[in-house]
Parts: sequence; C-alpha cells; structure tokens
Amino acid sequence: MSSYYGDKSRDIPSWDSFENADDDDIVDTSEYAYASRDHILFCIDASASMQTPFPDVETPEGIIRGKSALHQALEAVVKIQRSKVITGPADSVGVLLWNVDPSKTPSSSTGNYKPGTHVYQSLRTINAEEIKRIVKLMEVAKDQYDNQEPDEDVETTQPEVFGETFPSCSKKEELNIADVLVTCNFLFRDAGTKLAGNKRVFLVTDNDQPPGSSHNRAPARTVYGDLLTYGITINTYFIDRPDHRFDASLYWNDILDREADDNVSKEEKASEVDGLEELAEVMNDLVIRHAPKRVQFSIPLRFGGKDGDIEIGVSGYAMISAQGKGQPKLVRMRGQTVEEVQIKTEYTSAETGAVLKDTEIGQAYQFGNESTVKNVIEPNWWESTEHQAEQQMYADEIVRLDNERRQREEEGEDEEEEDVEMPQQSQVNGKGKGKGKEEPGEKPKVVARTRLQFNPDEVAQFKSMGLPPQIKILGFQGPNHLEVDENLKHSYFIYPNESEITGSTRTFAALLKSCLKLNKHPLALCRFRTNTAPEFGVLIPQEETFNKEGGQDHPPGFHIIILPFRDDIRRPPKNMTDNLLATEEQAKLMSNVVKRLRIKAGFYRSEAYPNPALAYHYAQLQALAFEEDFDPSSPEAQELDRTYPKHHGMHRAAGDFMREWNRAIEDDDRAEERLTGGKKRTARGGGGDDDPAGDLEEEDLRDVRGMWKMGTLEKLKVQELRDWARFHKISLTGKTKKADMIGVLSEYLEKEGDGAAKKTKKK
Repeated sequence: MSSYYGDKSRDIPSWDSFENADDDDIVDTSEYAYASRDHILFCIDASASMQTPFPDVETPEGIIRGKSALHQALEAVVKIQRSKVITGPADSVGVLLWNVDPSKTPSSSTGNYKPGTHVYQSLRTINAEEIKRIVKLMEVAKDQYDNQEPDEDVETTQPEVFGETFPSCSKKEELNIADVLVTCNFLFRDAGTKLAGNKRVFLVTDNDQPPGSSHNRAPARTVYGDLLTYGITINTYFIDRPDHRFDASLYWNDILDREADDNVSKEEKASEVDGLEELAEVMNDLVIRHAPKRVQFSIPLRFGGKDGDIEIGVSGYAMISAQGKGQPKLVRMRGQTVEEVQIKTEYTSAETGAVLKDTEIGQAYQFGNESTVKNVIEPNWWESTEHQAEQQMYADEIVRLDNERRQREEEGEDEEEEDVEMPQQSQVNGKGKGKGKEEPGEKPKVVARTRLQFNPDEVAQFKSMGLPPQIKILGFQGPNHLEVDENLKHSYFIYPNESEITGSTRTFAALLKSCLKLNKHPLALCRFRTNTAPEFGVLIPQEETFNKEGGQDHPPGFHIIILPFRDDIRRPPKNMTDNLLATEEQAKLMSNVVKRLRIKAGFYRSEAYPNPALAYHYAQLQALAFEEDFDPSSPEAQELDRTYPKHHGMHRAAGDFMREWNRAIEDDDRAEERLTGGKKRTARGGGGDDDPAGDLEEEDLRDVRGMWKMGTLEKLKVQELRDWARFHKISLTGKTKKADMIGVLSEYLEKEGDGAAKKTKKK
C-alpha cells in the first residue's frame, strides 16, 4: 500500500514515535505521504575503471565477452526509460556522467555545472525524442561490441562510441564527491518546482576512495544534507572490480550517514549482491506498471459520545483498481505541433437552439408506465374532465350490456347479437363541449404526473438522507459477528489526514492500538462522497509489519468492509452446494500437489503478471513512439503473456502427485455412481451428438413420437429433444434453437413412415 522508497527501517517513523511526551508539538507525516510520480537522476561514474570491460568468461557454448560497468549501467538506463514511456509518462529521468574529460565535454552539456560533469540528458518529463538519442547511442555501441570476434588471444575492448562521447579524465582530475552532489542538486533545481513525488539519485560507481576521502569529507556531508532537505534521496549501486571488492566503510558510509555493521564477517560481505545485479533487480521492479494510489475520499471520522464528540480527518485509498488502456486524447494537428482539444459541454434548447443555463436544467424520474411529461400550461384533452367522463360512460355501458346478457341466459332466451351504438363525444354529460375546451372558470383536473421533477439540491437530499460525508462509528463488536460471505465489495484503506484536522494522527493511532489490543472492530455508518448513499461498514484494524530488509511490508490502518443489506444476500446455486465432499485421503493427495506448486516468494504478486492484452497494447505503442517495427510473431512479442501456465515445470514438480490424485478419484465409488447411476442425469450430462447411445434407455425417454402426432412437441424441453435425438442417432449439430430441433425431428418422423400423422401444431 505504501509508496515509501526508503532502504532501512530507521527511516520509517513508527506509531510509537507519536506516543512520546516530548514530541507533543512535532507531527511527522512522512509515513502518510503517498507519491504518484517518480523522478530519477542517474549519476554514473565514467572513469577509466568504469569503462574497462570485465574479463571474458569461457563456457561450454563458447566465450562470452565481458562488458564494462558503464556499458551495463547505460543499458539499464535505456531499459527504464523505454518502459517509463508506458508505465510512467509523467515521470522524469535524467542522466549525468562525472569524471569526464572537461576539455572534451561539449559546452552545451556543462552550463553552470561543475567541470568534469557531462549532462547527457537533463532531468525532465519522459519524451520519445530524447530517448531515441540514447537508444541510438546504445545501438551503435552494440554493433561495435558484437563485431568483436570471440578469441582467447584477443581481449574484449570497450566500444569506441563510449570513449568518444564520454572520454574519461585522468586520475588527477577526478572530481570530489561534493562537486558531484552539487551538480545533482543543480539538476533538480533547474527541473523546476513542480517535481511532486519521489526524487531519487541512482549513484553508480566502483571507486570506494574518491578524491577527498582521506582529509576533507565535510563538504560532501553538507551537500548530502542539503539534498535530504529538498526531499532527494540517494540510492547507491557499488560495483566490484575484478581485482578489488568494494568497501563502503572506507568513505561512503560516513558521507551518507550510514552505520556499518561490524557483526558482518568478510565472507558475508563477499557474498553481498554486486551493484550491477542490484541495479538490474531494481530495473525489473520499476518496469512493472504501478497504478497510482490516488485518494478516493477525505472525510471526517467521528466516534465517542452520542453524536461523535471526537472528530479526526482520514483519507481513503482503493486497494484494488482495474487497469485499462486509458482514454485516448483528442488532438488537433496544426503544422508540426499537436494541440490537445479542450472539451466543453453545453446543453441547448431543442426549440430555439439557445444555450441553457444550469438553473434551467433539472432532473426528472419516471413514475408509472407513461413516458410523457404532463403539460400543465396547455392541458391535454386525454387528461381533461371530458375524457374522464367519456371513459366512465363507456364502462357503465359495458356493465349494463353484460347484465342483460346474463339475465337472458338465466331466462333461457336465445342470444342475439345487438349493435351497440356508443355515444358521441358531443353527448357526454349532455353538453356540447368541443375537444380540448373547458367550462369557463373551471380549473383543469391535474392527474398524477408520469415524471417527477426535482432540483439538484432535492436529489442530493434523497441520496444522502440528510447525512454529510463522514464515517461515524456506532459501536464495537468482536470478530465472531462477521461472516465471509458478507464481503461483497472492494474494501477501502483509511489513513489519518493531518492536513484536515491537526491531531488526527495521534488519535487515529490510539484508536488502532486499542482495537488491536482488545480484538474489536468498529461498526460505522459511512458516506464517502457527496454523490453516494450512506452504507454500513466495519473497520478491520491492520497492524504495521516489516519485511526482512527492514522496509515496511504492511502499513497501519483500517480496512473498511462495506456490509450488505438484506436484499443483497442471495442463496448460492444448488450446483455449487450439492457437491461431493472429498475424503481425507483425497484432500491429502491434493495438498501434496498444492505444496509442490506454490510460489517461491510465498505470496502472489499480481503486478508481476500484467494483463496480456494490455502488455500487447503497450508494446505496440512503444514501437510506434520509437518508430520501430513490431512483429507479433517475434519471441519478444510471445513473451508478453506471462500468465501462460508453465505446464512442463508443473508436471515435473508435481506430476506424480497429480497421477495419484486422479487414481484416487477414479477409484471413488461415489463419483462412478454420480456419473452412471442416474440415467437421466447421464443422458443430460453425456457426450455430444457423436455419442449417440451412452447409457440411455428408451423407457427413460419421453414419448416424442406420440407428442409429434398430437402436435405438442413444443411442450418438450430442449434437453429432452436432444436425448431422444441422441438415442435414435439423429444429428442436431448446429441446431441451437428449439424450433430448429423440432423441425429436424419432424422430418425424421415423416420419412420414417408417419407422413399421414398430424403435423406439429404451430403457435
């Protein structure tokens, strides 16, 4: 749930920090700051050691040439930037290289920055044109790298394009880390003040003793503190050289205010993940498309007393959200620029064409079967007293005629048809009123309207029932009062909102701590937004947990489960409840299958398995953005579907257990009885038209032939027609409608020799 990107648990505030008496006036809301954007600045060391390729590796398949650390780091930059076009189009990425020869650095890339730094890409919002530049650079480097033929006597060399674009400086000209951090600060400053979200520096280097590490470290500490003040964090990726293991305790732990772990042995330090491997893992996590955690509502939470004497502010977040392709934007092509169209909606009068104001537009609800709106200004004749009197006269005349007919039947007289002359409209009430006219001074009779019209305030009053948006706790109850089937909707997760009401964090923490201690959960009346109706909900407390690395695993807060009303609960279908229960042996065999097919991580990460249709859509957009060809049959396109089951691995891991479970099901007499014991059930659940006989017997079938002679085939069910056809080997392939099936069976019976029988009676 949390978007926190810290590396250590010491950076995460805990609930206990809000209980200290000395910090009454200090409120730390960093734990509740949710970020929706990510701004990354790659700060890569371009020294000679970083541009030296790693030794070649000899494998049974052949020699694998080594790549330099700079080469691998830039490949990671390209990977994240290409993915950000789709996963985070509002994010920003910049590329800064240091320890570059200042005499060969382009003047346009230096600006007011420190000499020896090369700003290859300024920190700005992702755009395809700048990404094409670095992609083209890496394509040239890949061609130069692949053109080197594997040879044991010839060592791998660095692609020439890197030496030309980022020429390394001499050992004496290498930069102090304080100057590098100052340049990073300048890049974030020049990016503007609208960088809302996570601001991070990915620092990649293999030098554990840079210039200034032995005598002057204070400037670097000062600049690092300035970065933290502006909300900029530094993620370090330290790279080991072939002949030297990186030791962060020599300089970097002191500069970055990190505590060295003295209990770690040299063997454990040697087994730590290398910076390049760690950077690759971070890239794999960053390319996952994360839905931004937007605030769904910010409302007060009231509890205590009769009317909720205690009021705090909370914000709600959606735990589950559906990801779609997104709505395309309407644009206007004007020359070489593309302008987004500003959409404006107006309502006009159908009669005059004039633009209607908001006060001239209301809401109406249909009441009854009629769909016309009553015109009170010009009364309709059908709603006038004339029409009502005429209708009453017709009814009286019909009653009179019916009474006379019954009287003749009782007296035994022959019925004779009579022509009944209905009175004309001029005869109604004995007055000669014309159609649509009313008596002078008589008000038109107003009948029930077919549509009820309300103003927006009245409609809001109906929905809200007079309650403002809030969460009002009505009481507390134990977990035994809840049922699993009462959770019908997606839940919300609420956090304290200190910006609305000061002191909300402390009160929220005390409420959560008490609920966890007493094993109780609040029952509340919730109305989340102004356009929603009140609902009852239960607040499930969640305790804060941490993972093995010390990062926050689950944040503290409440899950709001919306309780259903009485008419929302339905009984489950019989085919879900009337099932055979597995025996203990069968359950044990299936548990073996489940244990062997569990995910290694211990839990399922839905974000790691993207929607194949969306992944295919994004891949096409990415190819269009970079003007590349997209081949749906290519291996890269086939790998977009990560949800395809790995059948080979599944059978290799649990194939024996699957076969044992299948044998246990086949040996179960109950399953055999359920499938073959009931003949009608078997007939309906048997095979298709290619399985003509099965276990059917003629006495179990309906008398289709007799019903056909009587012309009542339409009274049979579709399955009964299919059973009879299957028994007599009549193909109904492609016939899905009942009338088509009856036609096929009728043709069969006619050809059989019953042509003189009565045809099927039509409806």
